[in-house]
Amino acid sequence: MNPQLKGSLAGMLSAACYGSSPVLALLLYRYGFDAANALVYRYGCALVLLLPLLLVKRQKLGLPFKDLKCLALPAICFALSTLFYFISFNYMNAGISATILFLYPIFTALIMVLVYHEKLSLSMILAIALSFAGVAMLHGAEEGGMSLIGTILAIASAFTYALYIVGINRTHIMITNEKLTFYLIVFSVAIAALYIALAPSLNFMVPHVPQEYGLIIILGLVPTIFSLVLLNIAVEHIGSTMTAVLGALEPVTAVALSVLIFHEALTFNLVMGIVLILCGVLIVIGGRRFRATKYRVIIKRLNQVIYRSMHRRWRWKS
Repeated sequence: MNPQLKGSLAGMLSAACYGSSPVLALLLYRYGFDAANALVYRYGCALVLLLPLLLVKRQKLGLPFKDLKCLALPAICFALSTLFYFISFNYMNAGISATILFLYPIFTALIMVLVYHEKLSLSMILAIALSFAGVAMLHGAEEGGMSLIGTILAIASAFTYALYIVGINRTHIMITNEKLTFYLIVFSVAIAALYIALAPSLNFMVPHVPQEYGLIIILGLVPTIFSLVLLNIAVEHIGSTMTAVLGALEPVTAVALSVLIFHEALTFNLVMGIVLILCGVLIVIGGRRFRATKYRVIIKRLNQVIYRSMHRRWRWKS
C-alpha cells in the first residue's frame, strides 16, 4: 500500500476508534457504572493489553526519577482531562461534549501566546472567533440549551488536555508513544481510583454480567490500544500535523454514534457548531508554531560526549 494512503487510513481509523469512547462509556453507565469506575476499568484493561505489546517490542518500563518528575504534572493533567470528559456525559449530549473537547488545540495555542509569549496572529484570532462561534451554535443544539455543569466540565477537559499537550511538548524526555501511554494509563488509574476513594457517594464497583465485561474490554481495546497502534502508524507515514488534522473525525464519530445508537437529534445548530469548531481547530493545527523543530541532544558513548541535531514533531496525541 502507498505509504501516504496507509498513513491517512490509519489516522482516520485511529480518530474514529478514539471517538467511540463516549458511546461505549454511556453504554456502560446503563449498568450503573459511574465515570470514575468506568475509567478505572477502561485503563486497567488497557494496561493489561498494553503490557504484552511493550514486552514484544522489548521496551524497558523503567524511567529515571528526573524524567518521572517531569512527566508527573502533564500526566495528572491528562488523567483529569479524561475524568472531566467522562463525567460530562452525565449532563449533556456526548457528541457535543466530544466536540467541545476538540477545542484543546485552541487552548493550546492560547497557552503558548499567554505563557510563552508567542505572537498572536490574525489566523489565530480567526480560529478563536470561529471556535467560540461554534460553541455558541452548540448551545442551541440541545433543547433548553446546554447544561452549565456539563459545559464547564467539557471545557475543563479541553483545557487540562491542552495543559498536558503543552507540558509534554516542553519537556525533553525521549520516550516512545507506547511507553508514554503506559505511564499516562498508570496515572489515570491512580487519579480515578483516588477520586472514588475520596468521593463520599462513590464506591468501587465489580462487574457481574458478561455484557459489563464485554463493554469494559471493548472500551479498553478500541479507543485505547487500537487507537494508539493506528496513531503510531499514521505519525510514521504522514507526520503528526496531518494525523492531528485527521483527528477531526473524533467528534464526528462521537456525534454519528450518538445519533445512531441513542437517537440524539442531528440539528442544524449541531452540524454548524461542529463545522465552525473544526474550521477553527484545523487553522490552529496547521500553524507554524506546531511544526517540527530542530534541537540538540547530548549522547554519552564510551566517555565521549556527542552532540546530535534532531527533529522533534509536535506531539498532539498519545
